[in-house]
Amino acid sequence: MHIAKSKINKILVISLSNIGDVVLTFPVIDILHQDFPKAQLSVVVGPKVEALFKGNPYIHQVLLYHKKQSFLQMIAWLAQLRKNNYDFVVDLRNTVIPFLVSTHYVTPPSLKRNAREHMRQQHLRRLRAIYMYEEKPRERCALYVPPQERLSATNMICNEIGDRKPYVVIAPGAADSSKRWPEEKFGCLADGLIKRFAVQVVFIGDKNDRALADAICQRMEQRAVNFCGRISLIHCAVVLEKSCAALVNDSAPMHLASYLDVPTVALFGPTDPRLYGPWSRSFCVVERKSLCPVCQNPRRQGTHCCMDAISVEDVLNAFEITSSRDVILKN
Repeated sequence: MHIAKSKINKILVISLSNIGDVVLTFPVIDILHQDFPKAQLSVVVGPKVEALFKGNPYIHQVLLYHKKQSFLQMIAWLAQLRKNNYDFVVDLRNTVIPFLVSTHYVTPPSLKRNAREHMRQQHLRRLRAIYMYEEKPRERCALYVPPQERLSATNMICNEIGDRKPYVVIAPGAADSSKRWPEEKFGCLADGLIKRFAVQVVFIGDKNDRALADAICQRMEQRAVNFCGRISLIHCAVVLEKSCAALVNDSAPMHLASYLDVPTVALFGPTDPRLYGPWSRSFCVVERKSLCPVCQNPRRQGTHCCMDAISVEDVLNAFEITSSRDVILKN
């Protein structure tokens, strides 16, 4: 379908609710902003993702979707959307919302899901089903750091880490406990990074990860910086952006590092990296599903041991391979 760009004045992107899932939709937002620069671009997201778009001059409006709102509240919310008269609705959540609001162009209601296609690519394919965008590098505008926030984060990094010594970011948390690598191994890994590569180690995460990172730091022989629960989501993005690499579980920081094109080593357990793995230019996935009886037979009852099966040396080797691709560290 040919879309007359000159007639597109308002675009609505219906995104998702979890931070990592929303970051996977950022490439779609970047394309729409660059290809329709005169259009007002609004997004629908869950409440906990609102902070990602705070102060972003490229986003006209952030509309919050509350899963638990009543039927009457939902009707009122949809009525407000309808009044906005969007010209183009991109629904990455695959809902009936586009058919309940006024619009000229809308992404198709369903596309056949490819079990081996990354979710980022699935979102892009949904956009391409209605708009044939050009494949080319894009300016990152979906994530915007206001100058004052960037200055604040930079000062914090200088005060706690220093302004010249390279550092590695570790994000030890994950929403699902089965996707977390053991804290004692993270401690050994952090010490190994500091000794082998002469880098500093910085932990990031939300307030729920604070105690976990504290426990890891207590196990360590070397000093590390724990930013978990102390800094905002936007500040975490700046910390990642200025790092030389990220070591993460399958989590929101992994997708944030990927979007910022930070070299990434991702530790995977029960989830499938083909669908949800890192997507920066330089990355490595470490997994040991072959050693996990539950992963080998999903019908089998029991606890996943795939994360515990990953050794510290596995991750250190993966880090060395990944970092050497961009020659960011010297052994």
